[in-house]
Parts: sequence; structure tokens; C-alpha cells
Amino acid sequence: MQTPYDAALRALDREMDALTQVIAASSSRLAEARLLHLALSEKIAAEARLAAGNCLLLSDSYLARARDERERRAAEADAAEVELDLLRHRAARQYATIRAVESAADVFRNEVRLAEDREQQALVDDMSAARFVRLHSAKRPQER
Repeated sequence: MQTPYDAALRALDREMDALTQVIAASSSRLAEARLLHLALSEKIAAEARLAAGNCLLLSDSYLARARDERERRAAEADAAEVELDLLRHRAARQYATIRAVESAADVFRNEVRLAEDREQQALVDDMSAARFVRLHSAKRPQER
């Protein structure tokens, strides 16, 4: 049964689908930023060990640049995590809105069903009353 809420539900579902895709992309960016941060940390540690073993290697500027890059990746990961949290909260609100509209549609369907049931009961009651009157009026002339 169609309800006045069906169009709103379809629109909300489309918005939720789009939001799900955005969350997936944000989650992917977060995973990538964390992976790059971890890779840089491991590379910095390896380069620092290598430089410590050979006093002829001048690695201070490289390590400084790598540390800056690592910090930039950590900041990107933090920003992606904040964005992902915001998107998840938005998705939770969206889901709550969808559930509220679905609930209103269910109430509408139930009210329509009840109105139809009352209408059918009234029809049955009218038919029963008409039959009773016919039977009752048919008996009266015979009694006289």
C-alpha cells in the first residue's frame, strides 16, 4: 500500500546510500593515511639504524624531512578520523530519520486498514439491521 511517506523514504534512502559511499571513501582515506604513517615510521627507524651504523652517512636532513612527512600523514589520519566520526554521526541521524518516517508510514497504513475495517463493519451492520427490519416487518402483518 502506498503512503504519502513513500517519496520521502525513497529520497532518504538515496541520501543514505550516498552517505554510505562517502563513509566508505573516508574510511579508505583513513586506512591509507594510517598505512603511510606506519610505513614512514618504519622507514625512518630503518634509516636511523643504518645512519647510526655508518658515521659517513649524513642523514639528518633526510630524517627531518621524513619526520615532517610522517607528522603530516599523522595529521591527515587525524583529520580523516574526525571526518569519519562526523559522517558516522550524520549516518546515525539519517537512519533515525528513516526509522521515524517508516514508523509514520506504518501508522498511516494501520489507520487506513482500521478505517477500511470500520467501513466494512458498518456495511455488515447496516445489512444486518436491514434484514432484521425486513424480517420483523414481515412478521408483523401476519400477527394481525
